[in-house]
Amino acid sequence: MSEFLFSDTNFWFSTAIGIVLLLFLIEVIGLVFGMSIIGVFDDLTDIDSDMDGSSVSALSSWLNLDKLPMIIWLVIFLTLFGLTGYLIGYGFSLFTYTLPPLWLSLPLAILAALTITGRFGIVLARILPKAESAAVHDDDFVGAAASITIGVARQGNPAEAKFTDKFSQSHYVLVEPFEEEEQFHQGDRIILIKKGPRSWLATRYK
Repeated sequence: MSEFLFSDTNFWFSTAIGIVLLLFLIEVIGLVFGMSIIGVFDDLTDIDSDMDGSSVSALSSWLNLDKLPMIIWLVIFLTLFGLTGYLIGYGFSLFTYTLPPLWLSLPLAILAALTITGRFGIVLARILPKAESAAVHDDDFVGAAASITIGVARQGNPAEAKFTDKFSQSHYVLVEPFEEEEQFHQGDRIILIKKGPRSWLATRYK
């Protein structure tokens, strides 16, 4: 079994499954410390804002990139890519007693994983509340009340903050004070004012 999983042909498929397991481990550890890579990654990746071309928008819609949080979509794709690659290799070996060449199994696994991920995403988007909040634009977060979770925020030195949107979904964002001499410490309540190039500008909650 180990020879099959770590063969040259299955290297990319095993790597994909390994990445999924690593992301799961990071998420579990992060939750222990009050963080979530899902929230941070989703906030930093605004798909809708970059979709200017109609062809790109159509591709995004077909893959359901615009309906699911990016990190969840990526985990689904990598999982299906890895498992599909294993199945292709196993099925090929049943008839030829050898593993398929990479030039054959890799494109087939990518195509199958993209197709299944897109179709499965339709079902998952109806279940996950995050699918709705992921479509919310940054402007809708202006005025949201948040709490500093990690670090000390100063101008030029952002810290992590957490807030809950109207769908009761938590978001983790980087914030720094709007006022020059202001500092935010862990537990401080703040109000999001404006999205900057690398973090949110915020003021203290009065």
